[in-house]
Amino acid sequence: MKLSETAIRRPVLTTMGFAALIVFGLIAYGSMGMALYPDVDMPMVTVTVQYEGASPTTVETEVTEVLEESLSTISGIKSMRSETSEGVSQVFLEFELSRDVDIAAQDVRDKIAAIRGELPNDSEAPVVEKFDPDAAPILGIVLAGNASIRDLTIFAKDTLKPRIESVNGVGGVQLSGAREREIRVWLRVDDLVAHGISAQDVIDTLRKSNIELPGGRIETGKSDLVVKTRGKVQSIEQFRRLVVKESNGKVVRLEQVANIEDGLEDQNSMARLNGQPAIALSVRQQSGTNMVGVAKQVKEELAKLSADLPAGYELLTVQDNSKFVESSTEEAQGELLRGGGLAVLVILLFLRSLRGSLVAAVTIPATIISTYAFMLAFGFTLNTMTLLALTISVGMIVDDSIVVLENTWRHMQEGMTRIEAAIAAMNEIGFAVVATSLSIAAVFVPVAFMDGLIGQFFYEFGMTVTFAVIVSTLIALFLSPMLCSQILVLSNSEGRFYKFTESILVNLERVYGSVLAFSLSHRLIVVVASIGVFIGSAMLLPFIGKEFTPAADEGQFQVQIEAPTGSSLGQTSKIAQEVELAMADLPAVKDIYTTVGGQYDGMTTVANVMVKMTDKSQRNVSQAEAMQMARESLQRFSHMRISVDAVARLGGGGMRSAPIQYNLRGDDLEVLDQTASEIVRRMKEVPGLVDVNTTMQSGKPELSIEIDRNRAADLGVNIDGLGQAVSTLIGGQKVSTYEDAGENIDVRVRLVGTQRDQAKSLATLPVPMKNAQLTELRNVAQVNNTFGPVSIERQGRRRQVTILANLASSKPLGEAIENVESIAQDVGLPSGVHAVFTGTADMMAETFASIIFALVLAIVLTYMVLAAQFENYLHPLTIMFSLPLSVGGAFAGLAITGRTLNIFSMIGMVMLMGLVTKNAILLVDYTNLLRSRGIKRNEALRQAGPTRLRPILMTAFSTIAGMIPITLGLGDGAESRAPMGACVVGGMLTSTILTLVVIPVVYSLIDDVSLFFARLFGLTKKEIASSDVTEKLESTLSPQAGQRDGEMSPAVNPTAA
Repeated sequence: MKLSETAIRRPVLTTMGFAALIVFGLIAYGSMGMALYPDVDMPMVTVTVQYEGASPTTVETEVTEVLEESLSTISGIKSMRSETSEGVSQVFLEFELSRDVDIAAQDVRDKIAAIRGELPNDSEAPVVEKFDPDAAPILGIVLAGNASIRDLTIFAKDTLKPRIESVNGVGGVQLSGAREREIRVWLRVDDLVAHGISAQDVIDTLRKSNIELPGGRIETGKSDLVVKTRGKVQSIEQFRRLVVKESNGKVVRLEQVANIEDGLEDQNSMARLNGQPAIALSVRQQSGTNMVGVAKQVKEELAKLSADLPAGYELLTVQDNSKFVESSTEEAQGELLRGGGLAVLVILLFLRSLRGSLVAAVTIPATIISTYAFMLAFGFTLNTMTLLALTISVGMIVDDSIVVLENTWRHMQEGMTRIEAAIAAMNEIGFAVVATSLSIAAVFVPVAFMDGLIGQFFYEFGMTVTFAVIVSTLIALFLSPMLCSQILVLSNSEGRFYKFTESILVNLERVYGSVLAFSLSHRLIVVVASIGVFIGSAMLLPFIGKEFTPAADEGQFQVQIEAPTGSSLGQTSKIAQEVELAMADLPAVKDIYTTVGGQYDGMTTVANVMVKMTDKSQRNVSQAEAMQMARESLQRFSHMRISVDAVARLGGGGMRSAPIQYNLRGDDLEVLDQTASEIVRRMKEVPGLVDVNTTMQSGKPELSIEIDRNRAADLGVNIDGLGQAVSTLIGGQKVSTYEDAGENIDVRVRLVGTQRDQAKSLATLPVPMKNAQLTELRNVAQVNNTFGPVSIERQGRRRQVTILANLASSKPLGEAIENVESIAQDVGLPSGVHAVFTGTADMMAETFASIIFALVLAIVLTYMVLAAQFENYLHPLTIMFSLPLSVGGAFAGLAITGRTLNIFSMIGMVMLMGLVTKNAILLVDYTNLLRSRGIKRNEALRQAGPTRLRPILMTAFSTIAGMIPITLGLGDGAESRAPMGACVVGGMLTSTILTLVVIPVVYSLIDDVSLFFARLFGLTKKEIASSDVTEKLESTLSPQAGQRDGEMSPAVNPTAA
């Protein structure tokens, strides 16, 4: 090849060109961010509306259905789901990937603005949020100390939160367990009735007597004066002295009908660390920022804060997701180095030359470092997928240089000089190098451009491999031959090790030659045997589990608790304490961090216990084993909902982490509940299905106020006024703010606790009449005890009940899906009920379909590339016959190592499509070259096999060696990489062995087919004997082969000699 010859003859130019590329790569490496996974753009929008004090059924009717009816008309919606619970409605919208999430969010805001008047007047303004994959907290911080919760809250809110949020890259800090200051106006029923004052009278007084209004502007000629009416209450005493009513010269002040307290807001959440009360701070990063970098800056800020903490205060980091990201990426980089070292060792064992090994060894760091420049240019980060791409590329990128090196070495042994040998080698195999590289690119480009979320997830992976292959091709075509021409030296002294290994290789070539000769003489036996091997290995597939992604051992898990319906925050906290004690007895537990309740009123029955384990190197139990122990120890809590889950990496968007999510959809909630309960009962009997439950939880006690409209009309009671009175007295209402030392403090009006928390007191609540008089609620309404759902879930504007289940570590997801489908079929779905899998199960089906499509497309593109390169239609089929030979080995690799068929192992199979064709290309290309020199077909095959045996074994074993660190599955984050390694190692072992035997046989069979068609088209025996049949048919001989042969120097061309 002329360009390669130029590179060989101008070594300084070649060196400087690649040195510049390496410099750019080093600069890029220092500039790239670090993350666990690539950024994934998920066009999802969440709408949240709070309707304080309303029951789930009321919120569904008055808020959720109104929102759904309006939002369903927005274009591009893929799915719409809602969750309605006490006092809150959330609608989750997923858009098609083609939709811009910013435009979609604005469309949502526009629709909500149009129907804002249809929502209840006392509901809060709808909040529209875009889904953010980075919404999951990166750090969990706990503030504890021997101080009151009020003092801790003030310090956390006024000092910690602002300091942390000021760190570059921090998106927000959420407090749990904090209780903010609140001015509480506790109304006394008896006094309200005695003075004829309604709750609304008190509210109006607080609003009108605690205001500040602009008064306009006065122009004096010299200056403008702004006029303000300052009517803000300045002290708690002033609140007490406010006049609520004046009649006949007598005034009724607020203190005469209410207790005014400078206290704390109602407690709706609490936090504990190892059983001690605390305030928790969850730190979230800004979207697209470097998690590791942000976490590092936050921890540096925390170190400064710790030095200035008040006496007795303690600040601890209890959750640090960046540690796993950092250790996982560091482990991947370590695997990259170890794999590269093993690949170089393989080369050294074959060549037994330090100089020769150096040529191949330079390829690995030069390619990897140069690839960083392309990665940065495309906005990639150092994450699990890009580092995995670089790691699996080690074997591939060194392959082409090995072929160049071995071919140059062989020509030097034949007596050529280094420069002559390098030029001859590139003329001989330069075409094969380009062909193999294009076949690799043809495999990975479809992976990079798969549809859906999985396509976004694997985009950086596929493109990184493609970048690495492009760079390695350039190195093989230009840098490697130049280095061979400069530093290769044949050693005159052959030591014992050289003689020992050489004798092994020579004997191996001799044995292989005999096997090849036998195979060409018994082609039917070889073909039948190879088909038998493929069928036999395919029979292993039923014994290989299927799942979406392998579970990672991050050294932490969570116990999610849902206490019995109607439990108070205190009751839920006691249950959580019992769970904490049970978790403390587990081995390798370092810290236990608990939160109870949440940001909404209806979350008093919810608790989360985060269990942090010791480092992986310091424990002898895995995370999965600890989780199973936790489930066994929590069996006594069977009367409530408890699940043991891995910590979710993606937050927000209403996403659930349970791998099994089976949705039943219909209109009758009772029918859905009954059907789901029967399916759940049977699922609990299936081994491996754990934490089985549904999202439906009924039996929540409610007090229903049934208004007698006729009686209300007779007494002049306004229905809206009645509702407002009940809502204010029972639920409480924020009516104003109090400014103190620059702090805005909420003022809340509510019935005093001793009267509010008794159900029997509800009937005696005072409600206003039109004549400004009061009457008791029981005079116009009946209070009934009823039960309602805790929450209502909807999908596509239909009610839905979701069955959730986790899996034991030994239970493959694919098997679990089959179990659930079988149970649902046996139970039978009632008329009008529709069932569908969502979540991980749905993603697995969609992803597997995408990968299979990518695999088929890769095969088609590989054929097209090979056909174009060889300028024929049949011999690419010869090369591609090696593809099924590798699949059997991949299945065997998974079965032997106990790995599952998942997205990573399937990508490993796609990768095999490119790897195994490289060896076949070397055989076919060299066979064509020999035939172009006049050598008969079978003799050309017998010569090509042993001649190409060493480079084929070197490339195969270097690829396998590069994948061994991945296959072993050691270190953090290795669980996802190991299945891919098992596929590649197993596939390469079997395909290499079979390719050396089967491909020559298939080549000869296809050549015989071309001979048959030659006779069919009327070629004479003389024409067949005088010229290659396949050349006549333009289907076998590559014109480039003859051209390359003609370009060779006389010293290289045996025909010319």
